[in-house]
Amino acid sequence: MKITRITTAVVEANYDYTFIRVEADRDGLYGTGESFFAPGLTAILHEMIPLLLGKDPREIDRLARHLARKASGAGSTAGIVWNAISGIEAALHDLVGKHYGCPVYQLLGGKLRDEVRIYADCHAGGNVESWTPMLVPREPKWLQPLGSSFEQPGNYEPEAYSRRAREVVAKGFTALKFDLDSIVLLTGEEMHRPLNNVEIDRMVEVVRVTREAVGPAIDLAFDCHWRFRPSDAIKIGRAIEPFNVFWLEDPCPPDNWRQTAAVKRACGVPLLTGENLVQCHAFQPLLESQAVDLVAPDVQKCGGLLEARRIADLANLYGIGLAPHCIASPLGLMASAHVCAASANFTALEFHGQDVPFWDDLIAGDPLLQEGRVTMTDRPGFGVELNEEVAREYAKPGEGWFR
Repeated sequence: MKITRITTAVVEANYDYTFIRVEADRDGLYGTGESFFAPGLTAILHEMIPLLLGKDPREIDRLARHLARKASGAGSTAGIVWNAISGIEAALHDLVGKHYGCPVYQLLGGKLRDEVRIYADCHAGGNVESWTPMLVPREPKWLQPLGSSFEQPGNYEPEAYSRRAREVVAKGFTALKFDLDSIVLLTGEEMHRPLNNVEIDRMVEVVRVTREAVGPAIDLAFDCHWRFRPSDAIKIGRAIEPFNVFWLEDPCPPDNWRQTAAVKRACGVPLLTGENLVQCHAFQPLLESQAVDLVAPDVQKCGGLLEARRIADLANLYGIGLAPHCIASPLGLMASAHVCAASANFTALEFHGQDVPFWDDLIAGDPLLQEGRVTMTDRPGFGVELNEEVAREYAKPGEGWFR
């Protein structure tokens, strides 16, 4: 079997959903994957296509390593390259699963659970927004009638958090995540000044009212987006300990794992990080130092499904849980769900698209999420197909559509 064609398409949603389609010389056989957004991503993907044409798509790991070696030889092993490799690797898994008539989780060792629990990323009081690959706010055509929430007043008041939490629990989710850093006036100086008592008290109030809104049975996580130095992260962690949070996410910058380890040693709140790390070796210091309670590789950029599974297994050796980061389309989320279904230490998988009005419609068939969970089926490949009629309606201007 040989790869005959590789094409891309981009949907302009809350982020760019970048799809890669790999076709083979077997009666219309193809697989579709998704890459994490990045500036210039489709150009990188198209540079990789000649390296894959004529190759056997069943040699998934070999092809991913081949692309990585070529990128390294060109002096380019940065994250964006791994976004591209991860999307191609996912498409190969979908294709190979279809070829053998089995779900992708069987290619990863078989499923350990029939359902994958989802946690809903709720931001704060409002979440109707869209960002360019350089994280600049934009207003695509679908967002304009809804009204962007970027500057809406009241989004970061405690009452907005509690209201949002009740709405999402009513949809069937039993695990939620909210932004905690957003209630601080973010000027870029927060890493260089101590948080004051008013700011920390406000964070505590947000956690308190959110917990009261949903009760003790719902898991609540809070995200800091790498905003704070260890001394302030420790204060935050200690202050919210009484509310039994699911985890505190990314309290310190990701480039120095020792800072996260210092927070872990000083407070009892569970910590999670890892969405910007690529390949197993980047996670190893966190795991060896017991600096976190959970890791959050992003399947769309960490190196692909096989690498995410390796990260999960390595974390499991150290007694550390898996809660993958995921801001993808339904197709990308389903790819991540296959890794979660096959990983022993899985805890919860992120869902970030609840305010994209067409998110459910991007795949054919029934909505992917039911009562806050994804049910794993025995359909081949990822078990879902892109609804191209809907997806093309929201195609990003200037990008080709699978051609």
